[in-house]
Amino acid sequence: MKLTMELKILQPEELGQAVDVAKGVFDYCLRKGITQPEAIRFFEEYAQEEKLRRMMEEGRLVVWGIFTDGQLCAMSAMQTEGHITMLYVLPVYQRRGMGKTLLRTMRSYAGEHCGQEQVTVSAMPVWTAGYFEKAGFRRMEGQINPVAPYLFLCAKTIREVRYPKKPIRESALIGIISGFLAVIFLVAFLFFFLQ
Repeated sequence: MKLTMELKILQPEELGQAVDVAKGVFDYCLRKGITQPEAIRFFEEYAQEEKLRRMMEEGRLVVWGIFTDGQLCAMSAMQTEGHITMLYVLPVYQRRGMGKTLLRTMRSYAGEHCGQEQVTVSAMPVWTAGYFEKAGFRRMEGQINPVAPYLFLCAKTIREVRYPKKPIRESALIGIISGFLAVIFLVAFLFFFLQ
């Protein structure tokens, strides 16, 4: 069964749902694999709804969500200087391309709306870096932060190429139709006279 997804930038009043998704995925999928208490504390301090809402209202953070049947099933957040701070997909929706869609969206947004040449991410825990590397990110110098074990990665932004639709001029259309009719006439002529 194919899912219909709706991707959109979240409004501050939708942030509570996004924080719930992030905390749920962190607790279920990541927490048990993190051995450094500083990393857990850092997540818990950052993933506070009021803090994130303030950053959104100040124009420093953009939060996206993917909805399926009206339910938020994936979320991401990026600071306007191009640093990705959150990317969480509910376990039941993982491996369906939602994370890659969010990454591609953030990379495009950073280039087109924020004027950035690259985006960065601090993969936490470090073992999540492989996911980002498969999505086109590369490791940066000074990779591991001793306070919270992050692996710093970056990727170029994506500039969407848009080709505006141009109307076909009447003279070009007449030329195309005339050429098509000439080819049909030539084929018919050769068919009847070469038999």
